[in-house]
Amino acid sequence: MKKNEIVKEISKRLGLPKIECEAVIETFGDVVKDALVKGEKVSIRGFVSFEVTEFKGRDGYNPMTGKKEYYDPVKKVKCKIGKPIKEAINMG
Repeated sequence: MKKNEIVKEISKRLGLPKIECEAVIETFGDVVKDALVKGEKVSIRGFVSFEVTEFKGRDGYNPMTGKKEYYDPVKKVKCKIGKPIKEAINMG
């Protein structure tokens, strides 16, 4: 399901204009992004949680060149789906 389909479905279910629903989704994305940039964990109980994890720099091997390389430290976002969603997916 793409963003425009989500906006359309929310608009239909709540009876709100699509433009307002799209603004809410955009703002939600910005709020989550800003919190993650600050290093905060974002959690919507029963739905999803996002958390930034840091990976240390490491030595590695590039199979294309056959040479050892150093990989810089990186930050990635870990996403964990809530239990009610997991259960719903596994039932249907």
